[in-house]
Amino acid sequence: MPGNTQGIEGNHANSRPRFGIDAPGLVLGFAIGGPLLLLASLFDGFAPALSLTMRYTGSVLCAEAILMTLSSLYGKQRVIRRMIDSLQLHGGEQVLDVGCGRGLLLLEAARRLPCGRATGLDLWSTRDQSGNAAAATQHNAELAGVADRVRIDTGDMRHLPYADASFDAIVSSLAIHNLPTETDREQAVREIARVLKPGGRVALLDFRHTALYAQVLREAGLDVRRSWPEFRMFPWVWIVRGRKP
Repeated sequence: MPGNTQGIEGNHANSRPRFGIDAPGLVLGFAIGGPLLLLASLFDGFAPALSLTMRYTGSVLCAEAILMTLSSLYGKQRVIRRMIDSLQLHGGEQVLDVGCGRGLLLLEAARRLPCGRATGLDLWSTRDQSGNAAAATQHNAELAGVADRVRIDTGDMRHLPYADASFDAIVSSLAIHNLPTETDREQAVREIARVLKPGGRVALLDFRHTALYAQVLREAGLDVRRSWPEFRMFPWVWIVRGRKP
């Protein structure tokens, strides 16, 4: 495999790219609400059944906050690396990351492209990822030593600003599900198929709607397969892989 493929977290600790926490508002709500419910359940003023329910719910919220944080910081990196490996990049491809966020998937692709380029597209919503901004992604690319082979664009995945058949490979992680309607998600996946070159590969990672992604790609003529659930991330995810004839 061309390029440095040891992974983004292999950099020196003082110059390591940082990719934030997915769904930070939700994680914060769980992290605050869980302990509060556990504390409230200790008071004597509640009926035993209500105290038990509060204790159970608080424990679940605390566990979800911990699991989602660990998923963002550790599990996702390992799943993403395997996902990029499955594309079998040779080093000179044009790769698009749809909804790139702070660049974990984008930079893992760029490390494998000494003669190619990885393009990241996003609308930069901080609701979906903490600290999400084009400047943060550019800074991460510089820290990872791949800024010369990374391009960062602002745009809507439902209307990709690229010509037909522009990319050899297209990837996306935990991004398409953020679109508000099924029609929007279908449009985004059709756009992905449109800008993919013949013979190109696609890999879409998400924790819901992946059956829809697979269906739309098949309708666009791609050969498609959907993975088994991947439990190293929380919530667990599926990866839809396809190849354009």
